[in-house]
Amino acid sequence: MELTHLRTFVAVAEEAHLTRAAERLFTSQPAVSAQLKALEETLGVSLFNRLPKGMKLTPAGERLLVQARAALDAAGAVMEQARALRGETLGRLSIGINSDFDFLKLGDMTQAFNQQYSGIELSLLNGMSYDIIQQIRRGTLDAGFFFGPCENTGDLQLRSLCTTTMALVGPVAWRDRFQHATREELVQLPWIYTTPRCPFFQLQRELFNEMNYELQKTAFVDSEDAIRALVQRGAGIAFLREDDADRAEAAGWGVRWQGVTPSIELSIAWRKNRDQEPLITALQNVLTQLWPELSDGRRTGDLAL
Repeated sequence: MELTHLRTFVAVAEEAHLTRAAERLFTSQPAVSAQLKALEETLGVSLFNRLPKGMKLTPAGERLLVQARAALDAAGAVMEQARALRGETLGRLSIGINSDFDFLKLGDMTQAFNQQYSGIELSLLNGMSYDIIQQIRRGTLDAGFFFGPCENTGDLQLRSLCTTTMALVGPVAWRDRFQHATREELVQLPWIYTTPRCPFFQLQRELFNEMNYELQKTAFVDSEDAIRALVQRGAGIAFLREDDADRAEAAGWGVRWQGVTPSIELSIAWRKNRDQEPLITALQNVLTQLWPELSDGRRTGDLAL
């Protein structure tokens, strides 16, 4: 039995689709099918039911999936321990990033890794908070930043990095009708909207939590860069971080609403069963240097990412 076959088995089980599993593994669909067939022949059991729209685990497959994951984790631990015995911390560390470079201190992070852990190659990948959490759970990311609360089922290690005040920002041309508007008046203005899985969507709900309202949606976006660009071009109002709002006002293209706005928490996560791995230990050491207020951020709540 080869570890490659077990990785393929786990990928297909988690993706429930041969093509998506092949993309995740950077291989072809025929190769994935061949590896699954070889594993089933070795084990003497059928692992999947082939359905028109994907792959569904058989009862035997469901039971063996747990052990396959454990075997892969154990194999990874052996390799990491061997590196530790050689006095090396080597490998690629893939981190999901949900906000801009400066806010997440990625320049300082990269410099710290270069100076202290030159054998680690950083891979910084953009994504939305919710998607980053799911990719960590699937193992396609080693760690990732996210905004808002996270429903932790015990499989993740969470660390709170900071709490940032949010600001409601509109185009500078709307200053007179926006800056001191009531919440009832805000509802009537065009809003730049985000997916319900985005933490900024939850901020809108929090601002109007006891009101029966329907926002005037002018555009749907899924990134902070897009939000800033649309506000600057006069498309509507939206939540931005306070430091973003300060820059918008200083640059002369944005104005801040003067009412009370909520705050949001920035955290980072990785899988708990990897907590002692050298790559994750290196990440924790660097984070502690960059975020003095680093604290244990384990919590449960509605997933609002």
